[in-house]
Formats: sequence, C-alpha cells, structure tokens
Amino acid sequence: MVTPMRILALLLVLSGLLSGPALAGDKPPEAFGEVSFEMPEGGAYAQEMVTMVVRFYFKARATTESMEQPDLADLGWTQLGRDVWAPTKIGSANWFGVTRRIAIFAPEAKTYTIPPFTHHVTLIDAEDKRWKVDAVSKPVELSIRPWTAPTDGPEDEDTWWLPARSVEIADAWSVDPSTLKAGETSRRRLEVTAAGTLAEQLPPTIDTQSPGLVIFPGPVERRTEIVEGLPVAHAIYTYDVRPHTGDPVILREVLLPWFDVAAREMRQAIVPGASVGEGMVVPGQPLADAKDAWSPLARLALSLGSGALAFAGGVALLLAPGRRDREPVPRRLLDGLARRRRLVPVYLADWSGRPEALRAAVYRLALEDGAEGRRWLADPTVAQALAEVDGALFGGGGDGTVPPATAGRLTDCVLAARRRVFREAARRPEPALAADAFGR
Repeated sequence: MVTPMRILALLLVLSGLLSGPALAGDKPPEAFGEVSFEMPEGGAYAQEMVTMVVRFYFKARATTESMEQPDLADLGWTQLGRDVWAPTKIGSANWFGVTRRIAIFAPEAKTYTIPPFTHHVTLIDAEDKRWKVDAVSKPVELSIRPWTAPTDGPEDEDTWWLPARSVEIADAWSVDPSTLKAGETSRRRLEVTAAGTLAEQLPPTIDTQSPGLVIFPGPVERRTEIVEGLPVAHAIYTYDVRPHTGDPVILREVLLPWFDVAAREMRQAIVPGASVGEGMVVPGQPLADAKDAWSPLARLALSLGSGALAFAGGVALLLAPGRRDREPVPRRLLDGLARRRRLVPVYLADWSGRPEALRAAVYRLALEDGAEGRRWLADPTVAQALAEVDGALFGGGGDGTVPPATAGRLTDCVLAARRRVFREAARRPEPALAADAFGR
C-alpha cells in the first residue's frame, strides 16, 4: 500500500538526485575577469581619452601568466604602464587580482563592442599543486556621445579637434628673428605638448605663413610617453624663416583650438608671434635711424600733412561725444595726435606710387600701433591685400609691377581695419586677434 509518507520520501530522493548535478555546477569559479570604463560624467566625445580597466581575479597564486588582448583595430589605444598585481578580498574570501589600464580613443560617435579578454595562468596551491586556468571576460559595449554644439566639434571641418587635459606650446629660434637681414635664415622650433592624448592626434601642421616672409616647413617629429599613468603627446614643428627684404615684418600669432576635457569647454593655445627683420621699429621709439626713402618734396608734404592731420584730429577728439568724462583731455589729445601722425607715411607711400615703400610703411605702422597693430594686421582683408602686393612684388610669375588698384586696395583695407580696431579698443579691451592655426 502506497501511503502519503512513502510518496513524500520518494519525492525527496528524486529531488536530491536532480539537484546533485546542479549543486556541482554552482561551484565557485577559480578565476574570472571583468572590463569597465572610466570616462566623464555624461559620456565622452569622439577622440577623447577613455580609460578601459581590465581586471582578473584568481583563487590561488599564479606562477605563469599571459593576458590575451582582443583586436582593437577600430580604436586608437595605448597601455598605461605595466599590469599591477595585488591581493584583494571579494566578500570574505582572499583573492589575487591583476589590473591593466588602457587608454582608448574612439574615432567617431557610435557604440563599439569590446571583445573578451583572456588570461592564461598556471595556479599553485599551498601543497604545491599546479593547474592551468583560462579566465575569460565578457564582451562589453562602449558608447561615444555625439557633439551637439553647432561648431568646434569632431565633425567641424574648419577646426582641428584636439581633446586634451592640457596643451602647452614652446617656441625657440636658432637666430634672433629681429636681427635677420634679407636672405638670412633662422630655424624656428615649435613644440606642442598635450596631456591626455596621442601624438597622432596633434595637428598635422601649423600654418605660420605671413606676408613678407619665406617659410619652409620641415618634417614633424612625434612621440607619446606615459607620465604618471597618463599619455602625454609631443610634436615638434620646424620652420626655416627668411625675410624677403630688409623691411621689418610681423610674424602673426596663431591660435591652436583644443577641448579641455576637465572643464568640458573649448580653449585656445597661442603660438606666439614674432618681429622678423633687422632694424625693427619698437612702438614709441623715434625713427631717426630708418632709411630715408623720401624726397625733399615728400618730406615737406610729410611735415605739412602731419600738422594738418594733427590739428584736425585734435579738434575732433576734443569734441568727441561721450568721452570727456572718461579720460583727461591732454591725454586723449596726445594719443589721438600720435595715432594720426603715424598714418602719414602710409598716405605718402600710397600717393608716391611706390608699392614697396607702401608695404614697408604698413608694417612700420603695425609695429608702432603695438597690440592694436597686431590685431588689424591679422585682419583677413589686410592679410589678403598684403598677399596680393607680395605676390606681385616677389612672385615668380610677374615682372615685379604692382597694379595701382592693388596698392590702393591695401591702403583702404589697412585704414578700415585700423579704424575698426581702435574703435573697439575704445569701448572695451579685447584680446589680440589671430589667424586660425591651420590658415582656415
């Protein structure tokens, strides 16, 4: 007779038989691995460094080991130092762990799948028993966020995208550029150092071309080193710089845009400008030693023109509305007179029909105007007009003749840009303008 007690006993036996294999399969692993990412809150942008942390844990000590890394062909990457072994606790159990840190750089905004890592180890227990184990991590996904601002991002073709923690620029010359004569050469060395990126992500070149100078760029040297667990990229750009003539020339400063990954905003590093050419005019310094390029008639016109312009400029300045309460009248008068007097050589050079004298007068005016001079000289219209004059004077395709319309356009562009810059400076101080680092 089958009683309820016998049925219950039979069910318990069957349950034990069925659960036996399952319990054996639930045996804790001897080793396992995991992959995680360290990135800014909200996600990383394309080409921004993301730290991939690969960890493996083992129940016993390892005598031999090797980590097999999957193919990361779609990503730029570099290992951040050696693997680090250390004992650790998981729950109440003692484990041995190894950590590898890898900096990865995704080329575009999308989701990437990181295949499994495999760690081949030989473990040894307290009784000197050895056995081999292959620990395998699970595949993980890395999502790169898109840039949502209208400009300056990875997809902006007009700006080189450089995400980094810091960017520094060092400038050195083999010969002081201010002492160069026509035909003499100085080698310029620009070293860009960026923390948190790879050397391959630094700009392919930095456009330092300026009117009036012959500049030959050399090969770029690149290297990446690991400093305190962070990649630091170095690129050295070299240029042989030679002035066309003995006239002084301002080598414009250049802005190198970069994305500050800590502050999450765009910044600009400055490639410094320089004064190139012998006998450079220092703002405010008399021009007594300058070459006398004017005829007696021109010198007479210079004196008369200076006086007339000084008188008219002084009256206009004194009567300028809204400025009497901001500066003392004598100071405004002297500043205004000096600004207008510095224009006279440009007018006379334009009227004389000598484009080489006009070109020299423009550069001298920029030097005497100081910071404002650097600003209006970097104005795109002025740069274009100077390039047209230089092309006619020094280009190989012509006879060195500059059409009057081309020279006149240079004068008009200089006057308009200079007037605009000084008006802006009167309203509020602004940083110096400069060209884009890639001439765009």
